[in-house]
Amino acid sequence: MATQYIYKRDATRLFIAMRDNGARYKIYLPKESNPIINEEEKDIFFIDHKNNFSSFSMNDVLYRCEITQRDQNRITVKVNGVEYKFSIESIFSYLRRNLLNKGTGAIAANNIKSPMPGKIVDVFMSEGDLVNEGEPVLSLEAMKMQNEISASCNGVIRKIHIVPGQSVMQDELLVEITSIDE
Repeated sequence: MATQYIYKRDATRLFIAMRDNGARYKIYLPKESNPIINEEEKDIFFIDHKNNFSSFSMNDVLYRCEITQRDQNRITVKVNGVEYKFSIESIFSYLRRNLLNKGTGAIAANNIKSPMPGKIVDVFMSEGDLVNEGEPVLSLEAMKMQNEISASCNGVIRKIHIVPGQSVMQDELLVEITSIDE
């Protein structure tokens, strides 16, 4: 069953796991439903958890897991006798690493610029907030009409360059957003 993940402002349960072979998994552990891995809800039932040992079932198959090695964010997990190595990162450390590894060209495409001259009425987000694609970020008044300006990607609000009441020109940078889907 595919699930559209709605990014919440609390990013403590959203993280990225990367295998040593380059595979990347976006994992969300909501309190109110099953885990979501790469936007797909998984029927996982935890049976037992003690220290570094866990047991769970998924698709009627029992898995026994043991964390055999832990070094900062590098973890080695043995699942039913087979070892897997992962790098586990919070969404913010993942984005920071991507920013350092990439140029600013791809990031600029996600930024919000003023589509027309006007006056900022309200800013709905704060720096560090998670935002969904299409979610309103700010309200801009132009020609006596209020326009909601929305995010163009799922991401994190990196920098807000405006305040309510401020006048802006067309193509002025309003908000910087770092995508978490790239």
